[in-house]
Amino acid sequence: METPAITELFPLFNTANPETLEWMLSVVDEETYAQDEEVVKEDDWGKAVYFIVSGWVKVRSRYSYQETTLEILSRGDFFGEMEVLDESLKYVDVIALSDVELLSISAQRFLQMLFKDPQLHHRMLQLSVRRVRRLYRRFQLHQQSPKIKLTKTLIKLAENYGRLTEKGSEILQIPAQDLADIADVSLEDCQQILSQLQNQNCLDLEPSRQILSLTNLKQLHHLSKQL
Repeated sequence: METPAITELFPLFNTANPETLEWMLSVVDEETYAQDEEVVKEDDWGKAVYFIVSGWVKVRSRYSYQETTLEILSRGDFFGEMEVLDESLKYVDVIALSDVELLSISAQRFLQMLFKDPQLHHRMLQLSVRRVRRLYRRFQLHQQSPKIKLTKTLIKLAENYGRLTEKGSEILQIPAQDLADIADVSLEDCQQILSQLQNQNCLDLEPSRQILSLTNLKQLHHLSKQL
């Protein structure tokens, strides 16, 4: 991967020095995972930082015999940086929701890269704060109706990771339980609301391609404010 492609794909590197990017590309490892494969095991946190080149992953909590999806990430995002900078997570792993391509950089080299480039360091702090703010907004939705929570979750996934087509914004057809977890709704509510939105021509499912198309984002925004 060339340096212009890195800056275009990953917002983290928008302000990085060209020398930093060239050095990073010389030390990263390319990794591929198949759908449902474990990307990061519980004991692996803190060893590296991972950048998603393509595909979708879920961050999953496994505690007291219960599994909960905490977050869904896709192309252009990264994870593992907080565990390098602070205490490693427990009872959490990362699973591929589709075929996935990653770039990984060891914890030591990641820290070295931040110390070498103050602009990159500042940019990483900005994006980390933005991620925390995103989680905070999810907590603010806790008292909202299931339809508002799921609609806003779909909108955010489309805004962050969607691919624009003639039909609308395409995202992965995320398993209903994973989608219900991150939207903080029940599985039954999730399935019912998806069906309602499909009947309202706001989304279209293509099981053969594992694609969910948000065909009317404007209407979804309207619904999220009116409900």
